Formats: sequence, C-alpha cells, structure tokens
Amino acid sequence: MKWERVITVFLTAAVALFAIFVLYHMIWWQPKPDRDSWVEKKLFVQNMSALPYNGIDLSQEQGYVDWQSVSMDRLIDFVYLKATEGSTHVDSRYMANVTAAYNYGFLIGSYHRFTSDSSVEKQFFNFNKNVEHSAQRLLPMVELNEASVRGWSMQQVQDSLALFAWLVNDFYGSLPIIKTTKDFYETRLVPRFEDYPLFIVDESESQPMVKAEHFYIWRRITQGSIPGIVYDVSLDSFTYGTTLRDLFL
Repeated sequence: MKWERVITVFLTAAVALFAIFVLYHMIWWQPKPDRDSWVEKKLFVQNMSALPYNGIDLSQEQGYVDWQSVSMDRLIDFVYLKATEGSTHVDSRYMANVTAAYNYGFLIGSYHRFTSDSSVEKQFFNFNKNVEHSAQRLLPMVELNEASVRGWSMQQVQDSLALFAWLVNDFYGSLPIIKTTKDFYETRLVPRFEDYPLFIVDESESQPMVKAEHFYIWRRITQGSIPGIVYDVSLDSFTYGTTLRDLFL
C-alpha cells in the first residue's frame, strides 16, 4: 500500500508538471526567431515603405479620383495632369482633377499631348485656353512619341516642337518639359533638344542613361497603384540630383 501511494503521488506530480509545461509553451513562450529570417523580413518591410516614386501623372483614363485619399500618400511631391491633345481635345477629367488636387495642396503641372494632326499654333491655343493657370506651380509639359507624330519627318518633328516650346516659353517664361520615350528622344530629338527639361518614360529597373542637360523625371511604373485611384496610374521618380525646386514654374 505504501508503494502504491508513492507511485500515485509521483504520477500525479508528473502529470501536473507536464500540464504546466504545455500551458507555458502555448500561452507565454515564444520561439526565438531565426536571425537571418528576421533581417530579411525587416529589409523587405523597409523596401516596401520606400517605394521608388516622387509623383504621378494621370488623365481621364484613371476615371474618378478620390483626392482626399490620394493626399494621404506622403511620397507624392508633384502631380502632372493631362489638359489637352491636338487642337481640339480637352481631357474630360482635367478641370475636376486640377481643382480637387489644388484644394488638397498638391503641386500641379499640366501637359499637352502633341500630335501631327493640326498646326502648332492651334495646339498651343487649345492648351493655353484650357489650362487652369492659377493652379499651376510646376513647369508645363508637352508629351510626344512615335505614334502621336506619325507621318512627320525628323525635321518636321523638331521644327514643330521647337515652335510649340517657343510659344510656351513666351507665355510662361519657361521652356516646357519634354515627355517622351528614350528611343524617340535619342533618334528624333537629339542633339537639338539636349538642353530642354526632360521626362523619360522608361520602366527599367535603374535610371536610364540619356544625353540631356536637364533630365529631371523618369517614369518607373506605368501600372502603379495609389489609394483613391481605381485604375492603374503612372508612378514617376526624380532623377539623381533633381529636387522639387527644379520643376517650379
């Protein structure tokens, strides 16, 4: 009987200790993380919190924009809005976007898509007539590429763009930023426009190398995502050495 009581007490104590051990591991104890895994996760979070963009450019293609939500994105230093195209087209969302973006404190610039369908003078008139001048804080911009000036020779492209830039400079007191692809710039515009402000559309992993005196912006991502914008939006970055002051009108 004595040994039976000893065995019973021993088994009861063992069961109690095992129960305490299980409860401790389930409730309080946490395993020590693997250091390499922890560092990798930390770096991933840091990279995700420093996405490579400084601004956005958009048009009616993005549809309705909730600018209050967009204003929560502290990475956005500048916004470029499409105003016009050719001699008659006005972006259907331009006035709503420029008014709301301005009211939420964004630094705004407007751009014109240049085409070979109409005269330079008519295109400048369309742009200048429809731009909300009081909201402009950044250099005006002109966008062109192979598709927009189809049918023009290199000489026609350069002469027409130079005239449009002269009209912009005469009215705004600054040359416009030229927004185009790296290939179009190097094959159709160099060397005549090397000293113009430049925006290169190039989705490579690193900043494209171009021969330009004032290469300010390059598009990093075309299918970007911003809270408040339902459809894909372009995310743009400053080039090395560029600051927001370089874009001021």
